[in-house]
Amino acid sequence: MRETYFYEAFEGLSRLAPGSEHSTKTAISMVDIPKEKKINILDIGCGAGAQTLVLAEMFPNTHIKAIDTSEHFLAELRMHLVEKGLSERVDVLNLSMFDMDFPLESFDIIWAEGSIYIAGFQRGLNEWNPFLKQDGYLVCSEISWLHTNPAIESKVFWEQGYSDMNTIPAKIKQIEDAEYSYQSSFPLPKEDWTEEYYKPLENNLHQMKEKYEGNDVALGIVDMLQQEINLYNQHYRDYSYVFYVMKKR
Repeated sequence: MRETYFYEAFEGLSRLAPGSEHSTKTAISMVDIPKEKKINILDIGCGAGAQTLVLAEMFPNTHIKAIDTSEHFLAELRMHLVEKGLSERVDVLNLSMFDMDFPLESFDIIWAEGSIYIAGFQRGLNEWNPFLKQDGYLVCSEISWLHTNPAIESKVFWEQGYSDMNTIPAKIKQIEDAEYSYQSSFPLPKEDWTEEYYKPLENNLHQMKEKYEGNDVALGIVDMLQQEINLYNQHYRDYSYVFYVMKKR
């Protein structure tokens, strides 16, 4: 039942984590592969596929495998692909990142926007490396500290939520230790959190609060998500998702 309320909270959102079309395109611009080249892309944890659609647009000759474990969100992606006439270029697979059995060295780019935390940053870097071709790119957005002295509230929240949280220089060292050549990185702008993600989410939460008055389970989820939003609004200088672009050595 809790899962149903989570789906309702995120219903209609184009993104299930902070991000934007502009930031996705900025990260794409840091990948030194000719846009007209025929390549293969793996989009891990694609969700409803906002970034999948951008990848298909920016790499017009690419073939994409988009994987996630939520059939609810995969159905949304399939619908958008049909609308845009992209179904033949994108395989949408209900597949866990822990169960991938693709041939080794089959992808020119592995894309993981807001999803590598599910595996853990270092585990994702290590386990996904074999699926990349030589000189292939791994591009991911990963929650990171923006400085070394975050507020106590931020530290407590993220220590409970994601133990792999670290600073940008520490993440870059992890990239290099995992046999990648670090290329570039940039933090998502505040608008990618507030306008693109939290604003539509908060609208859903307000509706759920009225709809489920007296329902402790539903209101508990609403409160939990609202606390996350409030924390970011108060301490947005402490942390952000950061795009990391790296190349397989």
